[in-house]
Amino acid sequence: MIKKLSDNELEKYIKSDSRSVADAVQYAYEILKERGRNFTHVESEVIEALINKKREAEFAEENSLDEGVTTDENAIELYKNSAILFFSLFFGVIFGAILQALNFVKIKDIKGAIISLLFAIGFTVLQIFIIGYIDGNYMDITDSTFYIRLLLSGVGAVGLSLIRQLMFPKDLKYRAKSTVAEVVISALILAAIFIIYTTG
Repeated sequence: MIKKLSDNELEKYIKSDSRSVADAVQYAYEILKERGRNFTHVESEVIEALINKKREAEFAEENSLDEGVTTDENAIELYKNSAILFFSLFFGVIFGAILQALNFVKIKDIKGAIISLLFAIGFTVLQIFIIGYIDGNYMDITDSTFYIRLLLSGVGAVGLSLIRQLMFPKDLKYRAKSTVAEVVISALILAAIFIIYTTG
């Protein structure tokens, strides 16, 4: 569709106030160059900056939970907030806290790392106590244990999120760090705990 537009119409795509998405601006820019439009070095820099800015905004919108994530290869590499949430919910708050603590260590904020870990340890102990208390005093929760743990882990994840919001630099841009190895390690640890618990 963009190829069918006139040069004047394409020029509107590359203006600084353009509301078009990054890909549309990129295509318009390339088509104009193919048609013989000569851009000065300054004009090219401005258009490329516009495209990059739009890509960043689109990326941030797609990853709204992960504010600050960028595709800039020069940015520091950290675990995403969504990864910390995932680990907190499905492996336990202590696992999410370890990732968050590693992020704080990476930006040289030892206080934030210690607070994240202390919170997770305290919350995990409280979580075990709450589940044991409910199971022993009110009902047999054998069939509902997973959902109760998930609910409590959600509360713990919110606590970690509050620590992050209060202590993490608001304007820090970072690249997403892979968590493949961490998922495997966490799964192996939980499997080992389960085996030890069931075999006595």
